[in-house]
Amino acid sequence: MLRAWLVGVSRRTNEDIRERLGIEQIYNLISSKTWPYKINLDFYHKRDRALMALLFLTAGRISEVLSLRKEQFDSEADRNFIIIRNMILVKRLKTRKGRPVKHRTAPIRDEVPLPLKGPLSKFTRLVQVYLELLSEPKEELFKFKRHRAWQIVNYVTGQWCHWFRSQAESYYGKYVFNTPFALRDFVGVSDIESLGPYARAVSLPKTSDKQAFLSPPLVDKTHISLFRLNLVVQSSTQGFSA
Repeated sequence: MLRAWLVGVSRRTNEDIRERLGIEQIYNLISSKTWPYKINLDFYHKRDRALMALLFLTAGRISEVLSLRKEQFDSEADRNFIIIRNMILVKRLKTRKGRPVKHRTAPIRDEVPLPLKGPLSKFTRLVQVYLELLSEPKEELFKFKRHRAWQIVNYVTGQWCHWFRSQAESYYGKYVFNTPFALRDFVGVSDIESLGPYARAVSLPKTSDKQAFLSPPLVDKTHISLFRLNLVVQSSTQGFSA
């Protein structure tokens, strides 16, 4: 049965996304407008920006992001990242040619790294400043449901929650992960064919999983040499500019 708040709202698909934005454009979209709250403006503005930053950083479904608690954010394990531990995956059975698609990823993402350096760090900072306002480890980050999340995202950005997931898949597929299989495992999808528009067509040498998040975006060319790729990884590790 269609939820009341979805009446009159058409179902969105990837075909509705006419362009893939750069991370600066996405950041400006998140931070340029706020919901007109009457009280606790600073708290709610930081909360809403953290919500949208997490939708993009994790490429998570809205129900997955809404399930997060403060205790899942580990800032001690790696100085370059905040690590989200045990982020749930919401599974939906899909079929192809009348047969179920077998889920090849675990129902939990063990680690989701939020980079403290590099081009994505400004999104992580939006999450950090909100986490600092929460005192209880077991406290839910967002005490509302999908309806309210959709209202916030739509008012602030003119988009919808899953739009951020699509933008994230595009960014990670183009600049971070070497194969569609790595991208599939990160975002937790069942059908790798759904990542076709996002994943790089060229199979590149595998880099360190988390170090890829720190590297500046690679030049989107058909051939990228092993030397150049290693230089990017080394620069992000040692603090040099490639």
